[in-house]
Amino acid sequence: MKGAGYCGLWVLCVVLGAIAGLILGAILWGLGFELLGSAVTLVGAGAGGILAFLGFLALGDRFAERKERSSS
Repeated sequence: MKGAGYCGLWVLCVVLGAIAGLILGAILWGLGFELLGSAVTLVGAGAGGILAFLGFLALGDRFAERKERSSS
């Protein structure tokens, strides 16, 4: 994967993290935890994006290792 691919993957992960954070924050907000719901919504994009991006990188590394093993 090239640099533009990593940038696109990063943007996708942040967007998915923001959506997940928004949904979870709205649920907490609706249950009456306004402060906690707001914090979860704000942190969702950053933390969710970072975790998803690192997960995709680890998955790519595992795939590359399996490909090397099978070709040897």
